[in-house]
Amino acid sequence: MNPDVDRYIEQAAPFARPVLLHLRQLVHQTLPEISEQIKWGMPFFCLQHNLCFMAAFKAHCGFGFWRADALGLTVPAAGGTAGMGQFGKICRISDLPADVDLQVLLRQAADLAASPAAALPRQKKPQTALPLPAPVAAALQQNAAASVFFQQMTIAQQNDYIEWFLQAKTAGTQQKRLETIVLWLSEHKTRNWKYMK
Repeated sequence: MNPDVDRYIEQAAPFARPVLLHLRQLVHQTLPEISEQIKWGMPFFCLQHNLCFMAAFKAHCGFGFWRADALGLTVPAAGGTAGMGQFGKICRISDLPADVDLQVLLRQAADLAASPAAALPRQKKPQTALPLPAPVAAALQQNAAASVFFQQMTIAQQNDYIEWFLQAKTAGTQQKRLETIVLWLSEHKTRNWKYMK
């Protein structure tokens, strides 16, 4: 057990700790040879490579398998709203699949990760830049620092901001997000800066 993961769990919100402890115990119980470490600010469980991860946020947790699609791991669709990983937003242990089902997936993922196909380099899909919404473009024109940093980011990082802006359901939320986007860009922050450590 990695003390860095201990600290991560201790610092998580009270609702999240039982979920993270349960996932951690289940992963180690199923795959005793697995190791754990903090990557990109969250716990990862690794064999030869990353196998799965868990994360705690303000109001939910996430759990998922690394490169599930590339490995050919079929994960049943989870109920609830989208979240990080393949199981939606997890707020309590009962939001997870049954332990036996999760253990089957863990063993399948481990077998697939050990196959020769897992060692092949991942083919990157070409990134297509999303059209810049007019309000975002106008706001960037008024803030040189934000505009310069936006242009320096990768297409994927730019798309993260654009998608976040477009997902706002009301004009009020859109305006708040626009203000946040300009602020974060002027501070040289990508959309997911909070999760980068």
